[in-house]
Order: sequence, then C-alpha cells, then structure tokens
Amino acid sequence: MKIKYFDYLVDPIDNKKLSLKIFAKNSDEVVDGILLNKNNWYPVIGGIPRMLTGKLKKELLCRKVKFFKKYKIKLNKSISIEWKEAIKEMSVSNSFDLHQQKTADSFAYEWKNIYQENTYEKNNFYHFLSPFIKEADLKNKVTVDIGCGSGRFTKWAARAGTMVSFGTDLGDSVEVAYQMTKELRNVAIVQADIYSMPFNKTIDIAYSIGVLHHLPQPKQGFLSLIKVLKAKGKMLIWVYSRRHNNRALYLYEPMRVVCRLIPKPVLFKLCYIPAVIVHSWNIFCKVFKLKNMPFGYYENFSFNMKLNDSFDVLATPKSNYYYSEEIERWFGDCKLKKIKSFEHPEAGITCVGINE
Repeated sequence: MKIKYFDYLVDPIDNKKLSLKIFAKNSDEVVDGILLNKNNWYPVIGGIPRMLTGKLKKELLCRKVKFFKKYKIKLNKSISIEWKEAIKEMSVSNSFDLHQQKTADSFAYEWKNIYQENTYEKNNFYHFLSPFIKEADLKNKVTVDIGCGSGRFTKWAARAGTMVSFGTDLGDSVEVAYQMTKELRNVAIVQADIYSMPFNKTIDIAYSIGVLHHLPQPKQGFLSLIKVLKAKGKMLIWVYSRRHNNRALYLYEPMRVVCRLIPKPVLFKLCYIPAVIVHSWNIFCKVFKLKNMPFGYYENFSFNMKLNDSFDVLATPKSNYYYSEEIERWFGDCKLKKIKSFEHPEAGITCVGINE
C-alpha cells in the first residue's frame, strides 16, 4: 500500500489512530511493516495491511509465520508473545468464526484458481451499481469495495478517477486483488472483516456487491459498515432477491447443501457441467435471437465467468435471499436517508442510501 493511504486507516477495535513502522518498502509502497498504537497492532505483509481481530487475527498469525521469523528482532516483546500464544492456542471452534472462515476460504479458492479477467467486467460493475451510481459519480471520491474478491470492481472504480479506491476482503483473495491492481496508483488493498472495518468516517462511497447475503449474520454485518461513511457519504449494496427467484431457492440451495461438502478441486471440475449447459444455452439463444430467456444475463460473459459463478453458487456455505422492502428497512435502521432500491431482472437487489 502507498504510504499516503495509511492515513485513512484506524484501529478496527476502537477507531483510534495507528502509527506505521516500515520494515521494507519499494519507493512509496510499503511492502512489510506494522501498524500499532498502545493497545493493538496489525502487520503489513506483502503490501497489504492485515487488519483482522480476535480468532481471525490468530489464524492469520499462524499462517504468516515467515513474516514473524523474518522480522522477529524488529517486533517488541509483547507482540512476540502474542504471536507465539496464537500459534499455541489457535483453533476455529466457534460456529460464527467457522462460517466466516469457510466462506472466506471458498471465495479465496475461487478467485485464486478459477477467475480470469474478462472484457465485460466494466459493464458488469456498473450494472450492479445501477441505476444509482454512474462512472462520473466516482471521480475524485474515496471509495471502498467491501468484499472485493479478486479486486475486479475495485479496479474499475479506480479507473473512473477516484482519489483512492480501497478494496477489502476477509480471506486470502486479497493476494489476488493486490496483484490485479498493483499497477494502479489510486488503489489500496486491505485484509479486513466486514464486522470490524478499519475506516471511520473517511469514505465517500462504500459498496458491497454480492457479499452480505453470504454472511452468518448479514444484517449485523451491514449495520457495522455505516461507521465508514463521511457525512453525505453513500452506501450501496447488491444482494440476492427472494422475489421471482424460485430457481435459486428450490434448486441451487438444496444442491449447495451437498456440494459444499465436496473437496473444492473436485467441485471445481464438476462445475464444468452447469457452465457448459449455460454457455451452450446462451449460444443457442443468440443464434436464434431469443430474448428475455433464462440465464440471458450471462450472454455476454466468457465461459470462464460462467464457470466462476457456478462454483460461487455451489461452494459457499450459505446464501440468504431478501425482498427489497426488507433491505430498505436495514438502511432505515442505520438512519440513512434518500433510500432507494431497484430489483434487477436476474433476481438481485441494488439499494442505496445517504449518511445525512
């Protein structure tokens, strides 16, 4: 992350400022370091601030032992003790933590092993934001892509001319996002938990596309996001719609119960079956000029994107489905104003509100 963007980050536990100690950098890019105050600390590993807390932080510390060994002499005694204790104690036993970790692992596998960048992503991004946010609305804004996955939408926000586009995710998909966006000087990738975001009243436009409906507690996750917004800042989310979505409710969900138990490399291969079916159907509909047909949304996407979405549907532990009226109530509970929602034909809901 560029040095200047660390000023936007705060301690996700108490919202207090953090000081930065740099261990390694490349020009103005911090490669390794540590963020800390008198109460808490967070490592910066491979250019990415790792702003996790609780068991999620302990699990991270266990996986990043190389960082600890490399910079052991630069870490104070209390940090060294915490790291060693994390390695001794770590076990993901709580059902909430387990759900979060399984979801993060599923998406990390998806973005690392399946996703391929395609030419239709820009249209896809603005489709999810529509009809409320357009490309010109992002110019010179501070934005955050909450649950950024591969960084595909973080990238397109940055290319619209943002002041800085943050991308956050819980799992190792941040590594993919970092590589995808590292050539863009107005992008910063952060590993963070939706329930404990490391921003406090610094964001002009926050958006979360296709993420909240997979959480163990979706509404609570949404409510925790509002603290990131500046006055007059906008919050936008896209979630699965319950209305007119029987295919997902009565076909995908029963299949998911079984498929999520299959080892991911095996499930990935099985996902070629629905991907081939949808791709062939799209070609058939295009040849015979059939409009408004099932899966028509995917007509302009590459085969790989259909494979990616097949895995997305079948591998994640859980999905939730909503009516737009319910989502609007979430926004109202946060005291957001000028709340508007739109139900897309492919059974998704975009909702937006302003922090007045």
